[in-house]
Amino acid sequence: MLLAVAAHQAETHHMFNVKPGDLFGDACLLCGLLAKGARICAPCLDVMPRNDCFCPCCGQPVMTRQPDGVRCAACQRKQPLFDLARAPFHYAFPVDAALKKMKFRRQLAIAPAFAELLLPVLHAEFSHCDALVPVPLHRWRHVTRGFNQARELCMPLSKAANLPVLDSVVRVKATGSQSGLSASERRKNLHGAFVARHNLPFRHPVIIDDVITTGTTSGQLAQALLRAGVSSVSVLAVAYSSTL
Repeated sequence: MLLAVAAHQAETHHMFNVKPGDLFGDACLLCGLLAKGARICAPCLDVMPRNDCFCPCCGQPVMTRQPDGVRCAACQRKQPLFDLARAPFHYAFPVDAALKKMKFRRQLAIAPAFAELLLPVLHAEFSHCDALVPVPLHRWRHVTRGFNQARELCMPLSKAANLPVLDSVVRVKATGSQSGLSASERRKNLHGAFVARHNLPFRHPVIIDDVITTGTTSGQLAQALLRAGVSSVSVLAVAYSSTL
């Protein structure tokens, strides 16, 4: 089994620059091989790094499954501002490579493929939610990149789940890169970064993002939503990037 996984990963690395449609028939968005009508082929789905053992509160990966209701040490020390966070995958190959392709090389067809994988989690964990909130980019970052990857994930989810997309929370602070910063440095970097334009007529919006690292971005955005009058906030992302 391990040899089969390694062989497929090596093949996927080699094929990753193949664009959908380059091969005859429907091509997998991850490896470019025939996907038989699916956006992601079965072999790629089989080797995707699933986050199956996680904190029931913040969703971060944990070493061993805890008894029901037992939260991770970080959540025991301080309850996050959001009620619940989920990310069905680890930020590892091929998920990380695909998200980078989407984010930095404008391969936006990857977004609805991941949205399809998020939809069952949205239904199972957040059936009570009444709106989706893509993590906003600062306007200059949006102009530079040309799109917001979180909103690209949101749109197919919104259509499939019949939920509105909330765009009335904006990023007013042009923060630098979060990469390499500690949790406290991230909090300082993002303090006051998000503001709601007006009070919001929603009870429980779900924040949508591509990757959760420390939960700082989600926490700061949740704070802005709570200040705007919502009752509670949850978070749904494609992947969690923290290491065990």
